[in-house]
Amino acid sequence: MHELGYAVEIIRTLEDFMKENNLSVIHEVTLTVGEATGIVPRFMYECWPAAIEDSEMIKDCKLVIDFVTAMGECHNCGTQFKVAESKNKCPVCGCEDYDMRTGYEFEISEIKGH
Repeated sequence: MHELGYAVEIIRTLEDFMKENNLSVIHEVTLTVGEATGIVPRFMYECWPAAIEDSEMIKDCKLVIDFVTAMGECHNCGTQFKVAESKNKCPVCGCEDYDMRTGYEFEISEIKGH
């Protein structure tokens, strides 16, 4: 489960952000996570309490995940499609040559604190 490693790095980033911005607490952090990253939101939610328990500054921080579906655009016909649902090929023409348009996102998109 690599989600715990990501959670620990997010905690470090949040702690640095707090110091740089003179915050005393962070109540909520929102992550944008793409389907193609391999990060499973359920696992991230499950490991989050263990990751934050030793940090006084964010021990009560709520995690919110905005999940982004992996979308591709076919080079042959231009159709945009859900990559996983279509098994990595265009559902219209069957072409396996496409560009990923979304799905690789992994970022802290919002921090709520004071």
